[in-house]
Amino acid sequence: MMNEKNTIRSEIRRQAELRNERWRRQSSEAILRRLERLDVFERAASVALYWSLPGEVFTHDLVERWSRSKRIYLPVMQGDGLILKRFTDRNDLRKARFGVQEPVTGETAGPGDMELIVVPGVAFDRQGNRLGHGKGFYDRLLHEPGLLKAGVCFDYQMQERIPHEAHDVAMDLLVCGSDRNAELIECRRPRSETARNA
Repeated sequence: MMNEKNTIRSEIRRQAELRNERWRRQSSEAILRRLERLDVFERAASVALYWSLPGEVFTHDLVERWSRSKRIYLPVMQGDGLILKRFTDRNDLRKARFGVQEPVTGETAGPGDMELIVVPGVAFDRQGNRLGHGKGFYDRLLHEPGLLKAGVCFDYQMQERIPHEAHDVAMDLLVCGSDRNAELIECRRPRSETARNA
């Protein structure tokens, strides 16, 4: 299974190299506009986002914009796990392992305090299975039952099937897109209001 996962990671890297930064930015805007139109996002007071790395759906503007009206939290690595810290300002971020930017002084919250957790990934399938970088950080953060998890990705990251194991945590929603449009995929419905459509 590990070989299969690594093959997918290599193919996604190859596909990423075929896209330029302009395409990534335009596609990110389409994907995040679709995310922002979800009822659950509009209503949420506390949302976990992420500060994107190169190659991921670009979230810096989203984080800064919504931090003025919502409690926005970002993941912070702590040992082999993640905690969530509130984003207050770009100047409060510091570079940590793997080049990830993390809040320094924001208040800490648990995943159960979030009304929505937005998750990056290397690849996804339509059943919500997610392939990360293989470190297991998000799987450990998201194992708590009842969390509402939304993956975001570019169209080339959507796969027919992602190999998964018992400890892998699947998404409830996916927003997948390109520079032309973005699609909402409802994978699972742990709560009745999961994705009442916009």
